[in-house]
Amino acid sequence: MDSLSLGFLPLALWWPVAAGLSLLLVLGAALWMFMQNRTSQRRGGSTSPAWLPWAFALLALVWWGFGLALALWPLRELDELGQWARAGSYVLVPLWIGGVAWVCALVVQRLLRSTAAMRR
Repeated sequence: MDSLSLGFLPLALWWPVAAGLSLLLVLGAALWMFMQNRTSQRRGGSTSPAWLPWAFALLALVWWGFGLALALWPLRELDELGQWARAGSYVLVPLWIGGVAWVCALVVQRLLRSTAAMRR
């Protein structure tokens, strides 16, 4: 078994924990975008639009749904032997889904800061 697995949990909980982990990571990235936008709005020098965090949250949820449908949902339909054979996927797939959302959040914030610095 891989070092990254949910082997310490009962087999019936692997899929719900994987789906919950991916959702938590994606929602964390969206929440971070809201927090960054709110602090920049408080400083007063913000030129970023107020709709941007909402758009990012919507796109992040679409990304989560895409990852859930394409990568996590097929894991649900496996039998017990298939689940043990793909034990690492129950951790790696949510990390990929959440990781892409976090990278997008960081890139968007970096682009907003650099364009705001160029306008000054």
